[in-house]
Amino acid sequence: MSSNAPATAEVRTFPNAKVQPSTEAPEAFPQPATVTPAEAPAKKKRSVRSLLLPIIGLGLLGAAGWYGYDYWTDGRFMISTDDAYVQADMSFVSPKISGYVDKVLVSENQQVKAGDPLLTIDDGDYKIAVAQAEAQIATLAKTLDRIDAQTKAAQASLQQAQAQKVADQAAADNAARAQDRAAQLLRTHVGTQAQLDDAQTALDQAKAALVGADAQIAAAQANIGVLEAQRAESASTLASLQLGRDKAARDLSFT
Repeated sequence: MSSNAPATAEVRTFPNAKVQPSTEAPEAFPQPATVTPAEAPAKKKRSVRSLLLPIIGLGLLGAAGWYGYDYWTDGRFMISTDDAYVQADMSFVSPKISGYVDKVLVSENQQVKAGDPLLTIDDGDYKIAVAQAEAQIATLAKTLDRIDAQTKAAQASLQQAQAQKVADQAAADNAARAQDRAAQLLRTHVGTQAQLDDAQTALDQAKAALVGADAQIAAAQANIGVLEAQRAESASTLASLQLGRDKAARDLSFT
């Protein structure tokens, strides 16, 4: 059974009891530390250290100042490394034409964008190429004009030969009729053999003239054909020269 009342201690006394002396040694109190001569080098080390620390600090401060000055004046503009890799974008620049560099339009470390001219190329050779192409074009243009004039003359000769053939054909027809009448008169004993011979001679001459007219027509037509072929060839050459001139002018614009 438990109770919540506070417990009381019972004290008993013994009349014949004696107090025995304690056998334990009395507690020793700490003695004050005394300075021995061995601690003198430690103080000396601390004094040297206190002198070295400011010197080292001043040295580090001076080195930091020199590094900052060197970086501000030179270091920030230069890249140096012993063994490292730098990641950067690379842009290959190649001109559309070849030649000697005449002038550089940008400076070192200048920022550029697409389309900015970087340099100019000597344009002397390209100017000469353009001038030569233009001279050849002008010469060929004159050749075409001459061919056109010759073609017109050949066409006129053809027309003249065709007209002459018409006249020769009429003369041959008349000569044939005259020869036929002279032959009839000779058969009726009205005409003479001499008249028939003259009529036959006139007919032969008319036929020869007609053959000559046909030959002139053929020659004029052949001449026109040759001139037309020459003109076509010259026109093709002119077109090629014009393309060459345009290319030379385009190359010149790239300088």
